[in-house]
Amino acid sequence: MNTDTSPLLQDSFAPPALPGWPRLQAQWVNDIKRAALRQLHSSNAGERLLLRIYLIGEQATEIALQRDLVTEPPDWLVQQMDQHLAEEQEHVRAFGAALAERGEDNEAYSHAQPDWLSRRKIAQWHAIARCYEASFANGLLVPAFAIGLCAEQMATRVLERHVLLLNEMPESHPLQPLLVRVLADEGRHVRLCSDTLTRLIEPYEQLAFKKMLDEIRTIDRSWSVTGAIGLLLIGLIFRLRPDRS
Repeated sequence: MNTDTSPLLQDSFAPPALPGWPRLQAQWVNDIKRAALRQLHSSNAGERLLLRIYLIGEQATEIALQRDLVTEPPDWLVQQMDQHLAEEQEHVRAFGAALAERGEDNEAYSHAQPDWLSRRKIAQWHAIARCYEASFANGLLVPAFAIGLCAEQMATRVLERHVLLLNEMPESHPLQPLLVRVLADEGRHVRLCSDTLTRLIEPYEQLAFKKMLDEIRTIDRSWSVTGAIGLLLIGLIFRLRPDRS
């Protein structure tokens, strides 16, 4: 078990500063998703869609990755993973309750799956994990928690954007306390993933880890514009056709 805290390793955990085109792309995604959120909040169907997206993300994405890739964690990691899973399950229950308040039938989302883009991204992340498994003494644990780190950072960005938009509304929104609470948990999960990776990665593995993390983040960005535009179009449809759900 490694306890290295070198600047190279710690710097790699933080989302990188994007140059040129990727930075412009990230700004477009942020602007489009803010517009999509405004459209989705204009109808009950839109808000239900947002809640379903959050619920399915908590229910399927990172949990599925850990179950598929983390089969025999060391003893020191088991309690941390159990706590993490318990918090994700609490988020699922909270989003489910918010959906029920808006007239959503529990059966409509209890067996829901991620959308096609998310499933494709997860499959690509799995392929990277298998490719780099032999690069680390701790095997798939390192790719699994690298993916978890990126997933938690993505969730944090999404929730921060949403909370900031709600803060701009003239009246407080009933979803705001829930999103703020989940955001705080996700921020703690980012730190837990970083701390876990610090213990798992040996000094001689740091360059391979940085290369792998760059590939994971590239996949995350590659689908961002498509997903943002799709969400905006759905929001517009729901606003024009509020009876659709």
